[in-house]
Amino acid sequence: MPLRDQEILEKISVWIIDDNRNFCLVLAANLNKSSTVICQRYYHSCKAVINDLETESSPPSVILLDIKMPAMNGLDAITPLRKLSPATNIIMLTSYDLDENIRTAMKRGASGYLLKTSSPDDIVRAIESVQVGGLPLDPLITRKMMESFVGWDDEENIYNLSPREKEVLKLVTEGLNNMEISQKLFISRFTVETHVKNIFHKLDIHDRQKLVVKALKNRIV
Repeated sequence: MPLRDQEILEKISVWIIDDNRNFCLVLAANLNKSSTVICQRYYHSCKAVINDLETESSPPSVILLDIKMPAMNGLDAITPLRKLSPATNIIMLTSYDLDENIRTAMKRGASGYLLKTSSPDDIVRAIESVQVGGLPLDPLITRKMMESFVGWDDEENIYNLSPREKEVLKLVTEGLNNMEISQKLFISRFTVETHVKNIFHKLDIHDRQKLVVKALKNRIV
């Protein structure tokens, strides 16, 4: 049965950018089984999306973006896509887990990084998470980032984080949003927001994405 207009409006709109047509079809079909996500468009080139966004009155809430694309690769497309639709969250969905790709994607404004080995349910959860301020990262990516950076001497704790702040920061790096953290730690959302603000201040960071990168780079958690 076709979705009613109101049901469509209540769902998180997603566009897929991937040059593998079969992958797009299968992924879109799986996303549309979700009660929270709807995928009505998929593209096989970044330039086609950029052209459409220049005149689009209803851009998507989330774009799932592959790296290896014809003419313009996904990493190069992040900046123009964000310029045309700043409110759209971009989640990289790719087979490539090179450190440089991860750093470049996050630096240019990607809101998450998943591998194509992710299950449809994992992708839906990532889409839901990024909509409420989360920073979803594939577990393999998180581990890879932590292993690649310089070690951290926990005893020094130069940022003077409290045990609870370190606990909250660890969950932030795992991609959880404030509400999910509050449920995980059995504390109020207001308390979580206060801890996050204190962490921002102590690490001299004012952006959640940069906070995650710094925390992983320095092995603060």
